[in-house]
Amino acid sequence: MDNGLERKPSERSPGVRRACTECRQQKLRCNVISGPGDYYKPCDRCSKAKLDCRIDTGFKRKGKRAAHGEVLRELEEARTKLRQYESLSSLGRSEAVASRGLIDLSQSCCQEESSVRTLQHITLTETQLGELYETYFSSYHPFLPLLNPDYDYRHYHGLHLLLHWTIISIAARRYTGVPGLLFQLQRPLEELLWSTVSRVPQVYHVCKALALLCTWPLPSSSTSQEPTMILVGIMFQLAMQHGLHRPSHAQDFSRVQVEVQEEDIVDRLNTWASVNVVAQMVSTGQGQPSLSRWAWYSYGQHLSKMKPALQGRCQIEKFVDTVTKTLYTMQRDHVVDTDEVQRALQIDMYASELAELEITLISTGNSIFDIIHLKAAGLHLRLCAFFSKPSQPNYATELRNCYISASSLLKVVTTLNEDVFFFLPRYVEQMVLAAAIALFKLLHSSYATQIDSADSRILFADAVTALRRLSIRPNDLPQRLAEVTAQLWMNAQSQSTDDHLQLKVRCRGSLSLLFDAIWKWRQQVSNADQSLERAVEHPTVVLEQTYPLDDTFDGVNFFDTLSWMLDQDLQPLDNVNWIDYKT
Repeated sequence: MDNGLERKPSERSPGVRRACTECRQQKLRCNVISGPGDYYKPCDRCSKAKLDCRIDTGFKRKGKRAAHGEVLRELEEARTKLRQYESLSSLGRSEAVASRGLIDLSQSCCQEESSVRTLQHITLTETQLGELYETYFSSYHPFLPLLNPDYDYRHYHGLHLLLHWTIISIAARRYTGVPGLLFQLQRPLEELLWSTVSRVPQVYHVCKALALLCTWPLPSSSTSQEPTMILVGIMFQLAMQHGLHRPSHAQDFSRVQVEVQEEDIVDRLNTWASVNVVAQMVSTGQGQPSLSRWAWYSYGQHLSKMKPALQGRCQIEKFVDTVTKTLYTMQRDHVVDTDEVQRALQIDMYASELAELEITLISTGNSIFDIIHLKAAGLHLRLCAFFSKPSQPNYATELRNCYISASSLLKVVTTLNEDVFFFLPRYVEQMVLAAAIALFKLLHSSYATQIDSADSRILFADAVTALRRLSIRPNDLPQRLAEVTAQLWMNAQSQSTDDHLQLKVRCRGSLSLLFDAIWKWRQQVSNADQSLERAVEHPTVVLEQTYPLDDTFDGVNFFDTLSWMLDQDLQPLDNVNWIDYKT
């Protein structure tokens, strides 16, 4: 039989192709009829989709992954060529000389001009770029005064593409000029971020972008999937690789001739200070060991040239680091017993040191931004009360001081003006959450009779409201954690008083309190993650009404130690109604 048409269907060789090219590519069943002779009937799928139904004898199926990978490789090659072109002007010169704009590529290349305003499929106008930069420097910059407001967006784009788009993405968090801009930018910015760090950046300005991204992370709904701690490690190691810890000796860390001028030393010093401040905040806020190094701040050169705003922040975070290493590192778990008397003396010493620091900063004209971080540092110190043993003599005093610190922080944050409140960094959110959990635990313990329950319940409700207002997208971390806190409160109303304030989670520093509460919530709620996603759409009820704080309430000054000891008749507020707090 020389002709295949003479074979019976049962005698066909298994290698004959009976599917059209389109169906073979998609691995779908095909009913194409080819033959006998020139007879050809297209398959139903191609006819319905109006596709060219044909059988190609030389066809070889190509997987979607391979095609997608080829596109990504081409895109990466294009980006690499663009980076090489951008770096041509800086060969043989220092990063500082290049950054001062001796060669402005944005004026000589239309592709460069496009990259200033365009990231993948997102294009902004010059007016929008100007508004976004103005928003960043007026609202976000005061919390981390790393950059120079005197420069425009072209300057920062010239320093590094990642820094430019990081500034834009942070400003887009509350920007109304382009609805949904942050969510459009998130995926392209993440791709730019990881492609940048994977190639070992050759300029230290990438550290600035990483510091900003760690201070205001891109929105996420899961703490386990948020890469902030990873980015902090990359930022810190990259800073040392470029010699920022020795700002006046950049040549020692470069293989080419580096021309370092006075302004470059100052910029490297301010960047190194910001790297340490951010590393300390992230470590404290996530309950992890600190990466920051502070010996340079005590003995380093050129400290007088640092920005005054960064000087105060360095003093605060250096204090936080000392507290962490003394009170929370390998001493507050069940493995090592500590001398409780010595520990109490250390706590009192640190409290006095913090009070002196606050007086110093106030005398030099400190801002609300320093006050917020001073209150957070005080809470960080006082949260160690939950690691203390109930049998020690000053246990009640430690709990009282913790209550005062938590109330003081919440009072400051919940009464902030909107032009400050809506731009708070993630670290402040985390400390507000810890303060709310501290109030929750104290108000549902036998120590509730020793505190002002009415004001405390109001502060707790205000804290939940504040966290919900800080949300920038549905189901993000502030919204989810606020809902967890509210559910913990409501679940506790039907339970008896919990006199056991000891923590099961004890290795997350001062934030062990928060992670312990989250574990407790998970034990109370079945299918916790799915339940939480539904609950954030219908937030849990808190207080029906807010009772305004008395005008005499003034943070720590409200709680006089002597009168506290005499006031034994405070009773918890009963019969409080509950409703949803609108955000």
